[in-house]
Order: sequence, then structure tokens, then C-alpha cells
Amino acid sequence: MPIFEYNCNHCKKEFERLVFAGEEGNVLCPECTSADITKKMSATSFMGASIGTCASDAPRQFS
Repeated sequence: MPIFEYNCNHCKKEFERLVFAGEEGNVLCPECTSADITKKMSATSFMGASIGTCASDAPRQFS
């Protein structure tokens, strides 16, 4: 599930929000309820072909 990071341009609060497809226009600042927000660039939590390897290709460790 996509969790995005935002900055409020009005009160400067930084916050995270779980946002599903089509709901991105409905995000408001939890502090001041402003819709004047900017999505922050953040790192992903997965590995994929774009960075050269896939998590399913990672070596497995057995005990």
C-alpha cells in the first residue's frame, strides 16, 4: 500500500498519508486542514529491475 510523505505549504508540517489510486487530490494537512501541500520525494521500500536486482533474486539464508 502506498504511503506518501507531504509538506504543508501553509503551516510547514511534514506528514505521511496512506493514499490509494484516485484519492491523491483529497489529501489535506492534518494540522491546519490546508490543501496547499507538496508531495515529498522519498525512497521506495522495494527492490526492482530499475536498480538492478529483484528481491526474489536475493540470496536466501538457511539456518
